[in-house]
Amino acid sequence: MKHSIVITILLIFLVACSQVTNEKKVNNEVNKLALTWYQLAEKNRVNHEFSKALKHYKLSYEFSLKRNNLRLQLFILARQALVFSQQGKKSHSLVKLSSAKELLAHEIPETSEEFNILQITVLKHLGQHEEALELLNSSKTFFKTEEQKIYANWLQQELETEADKQNSNRDLSSNLDNDFNFLYTLYEDNKLANLEILTYVGIRYLKLLSDNQKPELQAALRDMLRFFSEQENGAKTAQCYKIAANYYSSVGASDKANYFSKKAKTIEAYLIN
Repeated sequence: MKHSIVITILLIFLVACSQVTNEKKVNNEVNKLALTWYQLAEKNRVNHEFSKALKHYKLSYEFSLKRNNLRLQLFILARQALVFSQQGKKSHSLVKLSSAKELLAHEIPETSEEFNILQITVLKHLGQHEEALELLNSSKTFFKTEEQKIYANWLQQELETEADKQNSNRDLSSNLDNDFNFLYTLYEDNKLANLEILTYVGIRYLKLLSDNQKPELQAALRDMLRFFSEQENGAKTAQCYKIAANYYSSVGASDKANYFSKKAKTIEAYLIN
């Protein structure tokens, strides 16, 4: 599985820091263990296995302290804050964010741009949409590839909508179909560098189609169900079925709505958190 923008950046830095130069022997066994637990935690987080994610982030953090891998410590603290925010544990999330900011200020201020990108999603889940939007707008230069720019634009639209509920029912942009198709084609061609971008955009695209009773939802639903099936992401698969149930209910197809609703509940019943 390809990793997210942040994970890719992290690994580049870690590899760079771990290279053997001037015939100096560097022991990276502890660092490898820290990375292994981190990557497992990331997989848990994406699959909404939050308890497991927190457990594995904790193990990764312990090894990152032993190795004194500062960048990894920063990323772990930010991810722990994200998981706590998704669980609705605001105080826990803010504690982790505070620890991350202290580490950033005193030891690695040069990584502030990467940390800001991580922090945006945390603030969104904490309901601090205006602050998240301000941070996103000030970090636009971070997004360089087309898929990264698409993600930034979609996130900006969501944050603007949340910050100003009066605009929540605005018309769908004609670019949304193009954005989704572009990302999904990259995925099919094995060229998508960040699976979490398609995860985010795909789910939000389905929601917008459902809310606006657009029949294009049916094709997009098939694509996203295939995507999450291949990624073995049961939580997102269930979410797709819920969105489909809402759509069919809104257009008066009660049989289909009931079927998709039951399918979502069946999958969720087998998910272990």
